[in-house]
Amino acid sequence: MKHNGITPFARVSLVRLEVFNPTGVIEVTHVHAPRLADLHAKTICELSNNAWEAARTFPLIRRLLKERFPDATLIPYTEFPLGSSNIDTDRIGHLVKEKGGQAVITGNAA
Repeated sequence: MKHNGITPFARVSLVRLEVFNPTGVIEVTHVHAPRLADLHAKTICELSNNAWEAARTFPLIRRLLKERFPDATLIPYTEFPLGSSNIDTDRIGHLVKEKGGQAVITGNAA
């Protein structure tokens, strides 16, 4: 039987749909790691994606940091993989930990 040109369903079944956020967004509870009070006696690792003159900028940054924090240890970017395609964030995190890194300098230009 039709009502206004529409055939009604004899029974309505409820359908449960589970929808996932396609953006992949997850809840962020900490925006950044806790900040260090200072860099005295800290091990600082340099990371470079090799995009902008790391060979020129990191030595200057290293020198300036050593002047201000002479007891800090700086591990040069050359001791880590270079280039964004070679940097796996999990692997870099492990390498920084292995070297005793307590701070990281990354993205020093452009």
